[in-house]
Amino acid sequence: MKRETKSIALFDDGSRASNAFRLHFQGSPGFSVTRVYSREELEHRMRKTGFDIIISPADSPVHAGAGDPECPRIWLFWSAHAPQRNSPGPRKLSFRFEIETPETSLSYHSSPDESLGEQFDSLKRLLIRIDAYHREFSRFQADTEILQSIVEDTVTGILYLLRNTIQWTNREAQRILGMSEGELAGRAFSSLFADDRAYREGLTLLSRNRESGGWGKSRCSLVRKSGEPVECTLRMRRLNPMNPQKGHLVVIEDDHDRRYLEWAVSTYQEKMAKNEMKYLDILQRMDQVIIRTDPDGVITFWNNRAETTFGYTAEEVSGKTIISVTTDNGSRSAKDMTVLLHDPGSERENALHILENRRKNAEHLWAAWSALTCRDLSGTLAGIVWIGQDISGGDPSIPPVPGTGHWKSRILQGTDVLEEVFDLVFHAAIQLGRGGREAKKIGTSFVIGDAATVMVHSRQSSINAFEGKDRSQRMIQDRGVIENIKNLALLDGAFVIDGSGFIHASSRHLLADITDIEIPEGFGTRHASVAAMTAITRSIGIVVSESGGTVTVFREGRLEKQIEP
Repeated sequence: MKRETKSIALFDDGSRASNAFRLHFQGSPGFSVTRVYSREELEHRMRKTGFDIIISPADSPVHAGAGDPECPRIWLFWSAHAPQRNSPGPRKLSFRFEIETPETSLSYHSSPDESLGEQFDSLKRLLIRIDAYHREFSRFQADTEILQSIVEDTVTGILYLLRNTIQWTNREAQRILGMSEGELAGRAFSSLFADDRAYREGLTLLSRNRESGGWGKSRCSLVRKSGEPVECTLRMRRLNPMNPQKGHLVVIEDDHDRRYLEWAVSTYQEKMAKNEMKYLDILQRMDQVIIRTDPDGVITFWNNRAETTFGYTAEEVSGKTIISVTTDNGSRSAKDMTVLLHDPGSERENALHILENRRKNAEHLWAAWSALTCRDLSGTLAGIVWIGQDISGGDPSIPPVPGTGHWKSRILQGTDVLEEVFDLVFHAAIQLGRGGREAKKIGTSFVIGDAATVMVHSRQSSINAFEGKDRSQRMIQDRGVIENIKNLALLDGAFVIDGSGFIHASSRHLLADITDIEIPEGFGTRHASVAAMTAITRSIGIVVSESGGTVTVFREGRLEKQIEP
């Protein structure tokens, strides 16, 4: 079978890396490359050509969504990195990729130990997989829209009931009953009958007269909004015959108009089953840990990445809680996950939580978690979806250290910084990188530890918002202080915090010499200044990038950790 060709629009900035992209993909079967040299040229070509993939440097003026917004595409933004000049051997390029589609976004780092050809081959395979998932998801959306149209516009009235309360109606039901969707939603099903006696008689007949498929059938008289009676045939059945908690479907037929009922309902069930299988298949193939639990934390779904990350099969974790499977009993992470599990949502939603977890073989890892609530149509909590990413980056030659992650232990060693203080500042930086503040993108920096020396090598760039406040109002351990920091992060300058969590200053301009500091391409003065400060003091630097929200940790002038929130 002939391979489908993927069309690529390559934003060419004249760099060595851009030329490498062109040469590799032009020489790869199944890809065609068109070079563009400006944002205007790209948008002009996109209006005429349906490119599958757009490749652009991360610092170019191009942004996802340029051109025709109705044409879904894969956007690949790259930034190149080279080893420090004093590193042995030839200087090799490696890449950090930001990949965006209409449904999702992800970050991908290539290995500097691989040749450019190997790095591009890995990227090519990833793009082909993403394109396949993107097309499958588009078909899933199209199927769902067709299904919704079938149910919404069928000539048979349909109600969805949960505990005798109307949750949803289609247009035909609204027409038959003479009420709008808003008037019917939340209304008791019994209120559609003339009186309570008529309602009880109708339910009795529905339970007695059973047809194939579990449908109860009854001739009834309902009441329109105007008070006019409607002679009709009602059919009722459980939405899920095996689970009464899912509610009921009620079909209302005018006695002269009964066509399409069985076809519409069977199509609905069949499409829903197919769509659910597609959805589960997508989750199984995702390169992130996906775990679903019930409200008590009992695992109900465990994808392939969860198996490879934690070492347990789905069968082994079935019926167990996520806390007992992924954390040490009584550990801080176990307590943190318990808080997330039982929190009503204010702390859990829209936040990234860095936790120390445990594999089946008792090794420890650090993972970044998002937790999303799932609710039924009545608003009741039905479960939680946990989305995790292993961020340990551990060296297999370094033995596990109980209670800490490899990278964090290395960073804290030789400083006066308490682990609790580092965690609080790091979590605040992650939250700022992920969501900014009041929908504004934020770039800021923190210097933790050896505060007296840091203050000597810096000066105020504007007012110190913490000067003159009580000590209790300057301790990072106070939740209110963290919220204040998030607000002040909009201002220029760094926060200087000592190892105990005491905030010496905000809006601090760092004066350390950046001449000999080498940082990856794409980083600016803020990163260089923080890296330089950690080179001349026993401090830890954390920087939040304004452009993409990336959180970078520096120690002794070197980049130690990089997190994509």
